[in-house]
Amino acid sequence: MPTIRFSATASVFDFRQSDEGDLVEDRGILQTLHGLTYSEESFSDYLLDGIETQELADLGVSGGELKFEFDPQAGGLVAHTEYSIPRFLTHSEVEALQRYTAGQWSDGIGSNFFQERMADGLAPQVLIANEQAIRSEQFG
Repeated sequence: MPTIRFSATASVFDFRQSDEGDLVEDRGILQTLHGLTYSEESFSDYLLDGIETQELADLGVSGGELKFEFDPQAGGLVAHTEYSIPRFLTHSEVEALQRYTAGQWSDGIGSNFFQERMADGLAPQVLIANEQAIRSEQFG
């Protein structure tokens, strides 16, 4: 079954020293978050909630967990969300799923995960300034 993966740079905030959350740039600290995953709920669980994503739900798009990996070349953390898809998606379907994923990263599941991680001290968050910052790849 094919898959599609969306990726974007993630910022990490440190709440261990202050309630403000200082931006973390130290590679050593960022590396400790490699492999961090939030899988308590799948992004696809909420596809039925939106008019634009109803077609994706009907198509059978499934999965979608939030995973962070340290990218040594970039020196930072990258967020990934990967879905199972029944076939390769069209350009407009990819765009719709990308917008949906960006929304989940910033306002939905990703925001909830960020708030949970604040209590642990280091909280990664995907902050998208524009949709060109998101990379997508379909695999067969």
